[in-house]
Amino acid sequence: MGADDVFTAVFLIIAIAVAIRGLPWSRLKTVGARSWPLSQGKIESVIVIPYHVRYFTYYQAQLAYSYNVDGEYYSGFYHKFFLREASAQQFTEALKGKAAFVRSRPKAPDVSTLLREDQQSVWPLQM
Repeated sequence: MGADDVFTAVFLIIAIAVAIRGLPWSRLKTVGARSWPLSQGKIESVIVIPYHVRYFTYYQAQLAYSYNVDGEYYSGFYHKFFLREASAQQFTEALKGKAAFVRSRPKAPDVSTLLREDQQSVWPLQM
């Protein structure tokens, strides 16, 4: 194995590691969540978090929600990214205090998610 082969192998390993790290792992959870039971919840609080990367800024809208399963109280977070702060602010302010449909894992109800398709009848804006 020559020096060029080692360099190519190292480069490929790094490229694969970067690609795997960039996968939207939170989205993978939603694939199985479509079969989880649905319960009524509420958006308790909202916040917009700016992220600065070199010469670029993007914004994360974070929704904190609560829900009940079998009389037990649980909570979770929903995140959505925006390129403009005004869009993130509009999204969060429109949803603060609103109802939300929450999917929770049957055997571990503390694991939950909000799915876009479940919210269309209760939220004024698209997720």
